[in-house]
This record gives sequence, C-alpha cells and structure tokens, in this order.
Amino acid sequence: MWRRDRRTVWLFATLAVLSVLALLFQLGDTNKKLSQRKTAQEASRRAWLQQGEKHPHIAAHFGNYAYKQPSILSLFDPGLTAYTGTSVYLEPHRQNDFLLNESGEQDTGARFGAFTPSFVCQFIVPLLIILLTFNIVVSDKLHGTYALYLAQGVSGRQILFAKASAATIIFAAFITVYLLLTAATGGIIFSSHLPVAAFLYLWLAYLLYYFIWCSIGVMVSALSKTSGASVSLLLLFWIISSVILPKWAASAAESAFPLTTNYAFKKRVAEDIANGLNGHDVASDRAKRLEDSVLKAEGVDSLQHLKFNFEGYVMQRAEEYSSNVYDMHFKTIYNTLENQQKVQSLFSLGSPPMLLRALSMAASNASLETEIRFQQDAEAYRRGFVQTLNEDMMKNSTWGAESWKGYKVKKSLYRHIHTFEAPTQTLTWRLGFVRTEETGLLFWVFLSIGSLLFFSRKVFYK
Repeated sequence: MWRRDRRTVWLFATLAVLSVLALLFQLGDTNKKLSQRKTAQEASRRAWLQQGEKHPHIAAHFGNYAYKQPSILSLFDPGLTAYTGTSVYLEPHRQNDFLLNESGEQDTGARFGAFTPSFVCQFIVPLLIILLTFNIVVSDKLHGTYALYLAQGVSGRQILFAKASAATIIFAAFITVYLLLTAATGGIIFSSHLPVAAFLYLWLAYLLYYFIWCSIGVMVSALSKTSGASVSLLLLFWIISSVILPKWAASAAESAFPLTTNYAFKKRVAEDIANGLNGHDVASDRAKRLEDSVLKAEGVDSLQHLKFNFEGYVMQRAEEYSSNVYDMHFKTIYNTLENQQKVQSLFSLGSPPMLLRALSMAASNASLETEIRFQQDAEAYRRGFVQTLNEDMMKNSTWGAESWKGYKVKKSLYRHIHTFEAPTQTLTWRLGFVRTEETGLLFWVFLSIGSLLFFSRKVFYK
C-alpha cells in the first residue's frame, strides 16, 4: 500500500531533505566554531606565554580562557551549548559568565529550538509517522479489507502488531542510517574516535521512541471511525506532548523554584566579598587580625621576619575567601536548577518527546549536568593557576612596596601552567541524572505494547 501511494514517496523525500539540510547546517556551524575555538585557544595560549615578566599577581590578572570541547555526538544534538556558551574567561577574585552565547544573539525564533538533526528526529519525524499511520487501519475498516484479513484466519492482534512493526522498521532504518552518517561526518571534523557506547544508547533511545509513536498511530487508527478523527487525535497528542506540556513544565518549574536574576546574584556576591578579606589591602581590619595570627603562629614580631611575603599570603587567603563566597552562592543556583530539573522530569513522564530530549542530551554530552561540570572544572583550573602565582609571590618576593616593583615572575612559570583541558565525563556518570526519563521511556514502550494487546480485542469493523 505504501509503495503504491505517491504520498509516501513525497513524505520520505521531505524527511530526507530536512534531515540532510539539518545535518549540513549543523556541520557548517560546528566546523566554523571548531575553527574559531582552535584559533582563539592558540592565540590565548600564545598571548599568555609571550606576556612579559611582571609581578605574579599582575600576571594572574592577565587571565586565561577555558574552552569547551564538544563531542562527536554533539554534532547530532548540541543540547544546551547554545544557551550556556562555549568559553569562559578566568582571572583572580571572580568567576565570570560563559562567553559566546548564541541564544543572546538570536531572535525569538531561538525559543523554538535550533534546526539540528536532533530537532528533526525528535519533533519532525513524529509528524511524518502520524501522516504514515493515521489511516493505516481505519482505511482497511472503511473499505472492508479488514474482513478479508480476518477471513484468512489472521487475528486483530497480529494485524495491529504487524502494521506497527512495519512502520517501526522503516523509521528504525532511517535513524540508523542518519546516526551513522552523522557519526562519520563528525569523526572527520573532530578527528577523534566515536564513543560507541553513547552512540548505541542514542540509537536505542530513538528506536524505542519511534516504536512508541508508531504504536500510538496504529492504535488510534484502529479505534477511530474515520481518517479525519484519527489524524486529529494524533496531531492533538503531538501538540500536547511536544509543545504544550514542555511549556507547562518549564513554567511550573520556574514558579516552584524561581531562579535569581544575574544582577541580584552578582550584587550578593559583591556584598559578601566586600565584607570579607581584601587581598589588595593589607591594612584592613581583617588583614590586621590575620597578621597578628600569622606572627603569633610563626613566632616573630614583624612581617619583615617572616619566611614568606605576607602580601602574597593575604592575596591567597583573600582568593580562597572569595572562592568560598562564589561556591556558596553557586550552590544555591545549582540546587535551584536541580529542583527545576526534577519538576520537569515528573512532567516528562507524560511526554515522550521530553523524555527523549533529556536522554539525547545526556548521551551527547550536552546536558545541564555536563554544563555545570564544565564550569566546575574550569573553576578548579582558575584556582590552581592563581594559587601557583600567589605562592610564587609569597616565596620569592619580599615584604614592602618594592616587592611590586622589584620582583618579576619568570617566564618558565607561565609554561608550567598548562592549557585547560576539560575532561569528558563517562556515559555512566551522565546517565545517572536521567534515571527518571529512562524509566518513563520504558513505561511508554510497555504501555504501547499493552495498549495494542488490549485494544486489538476492542476494534469493531464494518
């Protein structure tokens, strides 16, 4: 029937064109970003190494950049990268925001998602499944063909499962070819090996997702009296699960656990740091109390008799204090995001597209948790190189105004501070945050099978 119907040819031609266009757009965008990132990273490193000899703390303020390294599968699903940015500037005393955030440069169309391979597979393919399956059973009922099937001794259960399987096989072939094509092109531009386990997990998740949609399409077609009613119900389910429910979930999560504004966050951090230890003012009250405790601990009566430069010591202690302030406030932010994520996970149990989106981002190393982990890794690197330079100031410079004019850090220390390389978290670690979504997807699979079994007995034929 599909082979004879020219609409099927146009349907799959449309799918092929959309899929290739999405892959080409994402390929060009990713290739451009990789080139820009590589150029910027090399320029940043070169500037760091070529900076002149200067005081250690001034060298620390020259700063470094941390660049996010995307995976091959991020070519298929870039996830939250467009909203969190791809790089961050690292300097003493503060944690900066992510840079190169694409969503801030786009219009309101960005709210509906970027035109990526994952967008096509998550939202466009179900529409094509609906067009392929909405009359797959009801047409047989209306034309009396179903009675001929039954007369041959075939059960209604066999017919429904055969039709659902036929549709699933077609789209399983599509996602298999599409993922292999994406992985092959990604391997070329990334010059790295394919994460096989994550690739297979992604393939299985999309395969189950398409089985759910094909089963729903067959079941609704079997229970409907007309093709119009069938397609209307299926489109209504797509709108609710793909558009309305994700919007409700986001609104409910934000209402239940509101996130502080960027202005309020920075204001609180600045106030807490201002009320703490100022590394640039060794004459402040807190610095004086710290001075008394250090002199007592070291058993000397003046700062000149210390074995290290007290200014460098204060600088490092102030850095640790400001880092603790940031940790405290960022922990609040992370807890809020985690709570919002839990609310959306509960809503996703009623929406297969929401379930798949979370699993797809986790497998592609582009979920919320991986973005937070990148920021934490970048922060650990920032603290490390700042501490290295502060300790160099402590050990090698002397107390007094001349320490800022006389001592200069050696260039060899610049080379000792390596370029930041973000470690890639394991698939097991990433999937640990989407257990609810995994359970939900399996629930929909078993619900689809159970529904086909149950309603195969409830179908009436004319």
